[in-house]
Amino acid sequence: MSEHTTVAPPVLPAMGRVVGLPPIGQADPIVLPPLADVRSTGGLRIIAARHASVPIVDLRLLLPLRADTAMDAAVQEVLAGTLLLNTREGGAGPLLNELAAAGATLSAVRSARRMGVAGTGMANTLALLLTSLNEALVRTGHDVATVTAVRKQARAKTALRRSHPQLQVSNALLDHLYGPLPQLQDVPGDEYLARVTAEQVRQAHERWLRPEGATLLIVGDLDPERTVAEAERCLAEWLNMPDDPAPLPQEPELPARTGTGISWVHRPGAAQSLIRLSAPCPGRDDAEFPALSLANLVFGGYFSSRLVADIRERLGLAYRCEAFFRDHLDQMVVCVEADTATAHTTTTLRRIQELMEQLTQHPPSSAEIAAARRYVTGMTTLAVSSQQGWATSLALAVTTGRQPERIPRILDEFAAVTDREVAAAARHHLPGNFAGVVLGDSAHHHEKGRLQ
Repeated sequence: MSEHTTVAPPVLPAMGRVVGLPPIGQADPIVLPPLADVRSTGGLRIIAARHASVPIVDLRLLLPLRADTAMDAAVQEVLAGTLLLNTREGGAGPLLNELAAAGATLSAVRSARRMGVAGTGMANTLALLLTSLNEALVRTGHDVATVTAVRKQARAKTALRRSHPQLQVSNALLDHLYGPLPQLQDVPGDEYLARVTAEQVRQAHERWLRPEGATLLIVGDLDPERTVAEAERCLAEWLNMPDDPAPLPQEPELPARTGTGISWVHRPGAAQSLIRLSAPCPGRDDAEFPALSLANLVFGGYFSSRLVADIRERLGLAYRCEAFFRDHLDQMVVCVEADTATAHTTTTLRRIQELMEQLTQHPPSSAEIAAARRYVTGMTTLAVSSQQGWATSLALAVTTGRQPERIPRILDEFAAVTDREVAAAARHHLPGNFAGVVLGDSAHHHEKGRLQ
């Protein structure tokens, strides 16, 4: 007779009973990976960090841009499209083909404030990525045929993007808050793209794609010091190009925020309305920012927030609603967004206002703050758990004026905030000076005004 073991069936909870979850353990501290941070020839800052979870490298080059006119923005958009289409000197084909054969990629994208070049590949392709980047940066040919083709593609893409309600409402918000700023919109107008010439693209390349003020981030399975030396060797031609006699212009003096109240942007026949509200708030380096971050989470920053629980879950007024921080031009702002059916627009706006006012009468509770703290701790830890996450975190730190050493201290800053400080931040800033726009069919709205 064979031996056997009897296994008792699992004990299942009775229907309707709430089964307690195990307590959440203490989050591991964030540890800054070994890195080298060097100011190299020509003013290029190189940051190389070791994150050896996978044998891949993640490369980011951040180059500052400035567009004084809408035409400047259009030229820079075409420049981003042509940058990596050059053929390597003495080579048989375009740079991207050679990279693809090695399993590596490079891509370039322009925003209103910078040009970004991103690359990934196996660790053994780093030299190829860097030499390809150098080739793209020093070859300023941008022949007429290539510029013509890219310009055509850019016009088609931007026409599609400009037809999207999300971009329309984003541009409308900029116009409402600051006045017309076509040069600071991420998507340039077709009327400007149509006039971009190859000579303008060449001039923009020579003027803007320079080491001065740029930052190169490399994260991966690498030795930081050796990687910096490798980057300087592979980029030597670019780093040692003759200086442009014209210095890079300083950051533009941006207009003051003058828009108030709610601007209604008519979109005939729209089935839904997009609500976009914005208010100035303390910056990331302000001592009050960690407390405000927790207050904003309680208000509308995640799935258990008051905004989501009330407007989306309880009342069913919005498909999507959230509150978050954004670097808006040169100022940190807190944004409140909601996408709602046309018939519910006025009700949703009013309810958002009521929830803001309730923060003063009913400040975040200890339980709400503890839940928000657990959420932000988990999300922050998750954000730096991967190689790509560290690259993104370093890029955010650099572009917002922070040093990499600040990243590991984020969790300590959240842990040190008291409930009283969170309540004070909510009271002072979240019912604050909000202004914004509603994009939708305004023919159905009878109550138009401003958030008081």
